[in-house]
Amino acid sequence: MALEPKAKVTAQKTVKAFEPDIALINEEARKFGLTAAEVIHTMCEERRRQKYLEDLGESFDLARSNAEQIAEFKAEQTAWDSALSDGLDDAP
Repeated sequence: MALEPKAKVTAQKTVKAFEPDIALINEEARKFGLTAAEVIHTMCEERRRQKYLEDLGESFDLARSNAEQIAEFKAEQTAWDSALSDGLDDAP
């Protein structure tokens, strides 16, 4: 776990947690020189990212199972590929 908070959050609230979880949070905070709130915030951010990637993967799985969507995607991809070779990248 890369515990490096990107921004300080100003408002903090008390959170109830199970003893083993509190021990883990406090251990991580000591190990990385952070506050418990920063550790919790970082864990939450990591979970948000993980959930986003899981949802994205599920969306791609659903799209792959739909032949019509695959055809639409390939047509759009072909259109974008041809746009890359239109020579405009040389424009000032």
